[in-house]
Amino acid sequence: MSQFPVVGAVQQRVGSALRRGALTAKLARRRLRKPASLHTSPGTLVVEPDAAPTVVTVMAFGPDSLVERTVTDVAGIDAAAGDHPVVWVNIEGLGDASLLKAIADRFGIHPLAMEDATDMSQRAKVETYSDATFIVLPMPHDEGKGFWTEQLAIWLHGRFVVAFQGVPGGDCLDGVRARIRAGSGRLRRTDASYLAYALADAVVDGFFPAVDRIGGMVEDLEDEVFRRPTGQQLQQIRRARFELVQMRRALLPIRDLAMSMLGMDRVFDAEVRPYLRDLADHVARALDQIETDRYMANDLLEIYMTSVNLRLGETSKVLTIIATLFMPLSFIAGVYGMNFDWMPELDWPYGYLFALGLMALTAAGLVAYFWRKGWLRDSTKL
Repeated sequence: MSQFPVVGAVQQRVGSALRRGALTAKLARRRLRKPASLHTSPGTLVVEPDAAPTVVTVMAFGPDSLVERTVTDVAGIDAAAGDHPVVWVNIEGLGDASLLKAIADRFGIHPLAMEDATDMSQRAKVETYSDATFIVLPMPHDEGKGFWTEQLAIWLHGRFVVAFQGVPGGDCLDGVRARIRAGSGRLRRTDASYLAYALADAVVDGFFPAVDRIGGMVEDLEDEVFRRPTGQQLQQIRRARFELVQMRRALLPIRDLAMSMLGMDRVFDAEVRPYLRDLADHVARALDQIETDRYMANDLLEIYMTSVNLRLGETSKVLTIIATLFMPLSFIAGVYGMNFDWMPELDWPYGYLFALGLMALTAAGLVAYFWRKGWLRDSTKL
């Protein structure tokens, strides 16, 4: 029988944590560059000062039953787990060091794995500790603040899957939760190793909306740059290139991780391995699309610079033509403005009209010459 208790106080706590502790893209990148465990002993549990409060949710399930609870201590985890064949313990927010230590002791999480779980600078990897498996994945976020990744660390041991997230809420795992609640698919009928695969697959699938968004933006910019390049387009091209580099940096280690998981026969049995091959295929597809978009973005930058130079050259050409037209006109005006005593045209009644006509004929002759040479055509129009 399913149980879905609503704890209002905990929901308010999660909401306030989202407001206070949600990472921006810039802050997330800064944390990736600076490991939290520098200058500490190996296996030291380091909690960031601005880390969000810790919220623990438990989903314990089997083919015919599901228990979902928000708990505050290890005893609550054990009570919710009961004798269910699969237990997913999800920890969101890493601000409560004492609770994290109690969870590590309860599930036998190795100190080095616990250190990596709380250090947001880890790259994607999979490691084995005795009879447990430790997986680290970059989880994508793309909600208008720019693309960035949050670390998801998974401790797989027996029937338990313990997942650590630095930021409460807003992850890409809701599809997995929905399938567990609905009892659809294979999740409710398989073991914890399949749940670990499902979480990794949800993370990889979470990259595709961001990849599609960047690809669409690059295609739209390509048409705009040809029509009229602007400084705003240059900024968008730079942003697209940077986000594509971030995605590639996050996905490349996942490709190695998926291949390593394929070789773990002791952890993932023959029934799960075909799904791991599908996971590796998804990573390859995403990387192929990213590489294509990177080439397009790089070409787009060159097209932008070429288009700007063409327009600059076109402007210079127009100004040069105008200056060239006025050079002979200025010469004629200068000659008839010298006021010498002996200038027959000065006493001629039609001298003024003659000078104007000479200027007009000279300008018309130059324009005709420029036109025949093709210099008056817009070279920016293809």
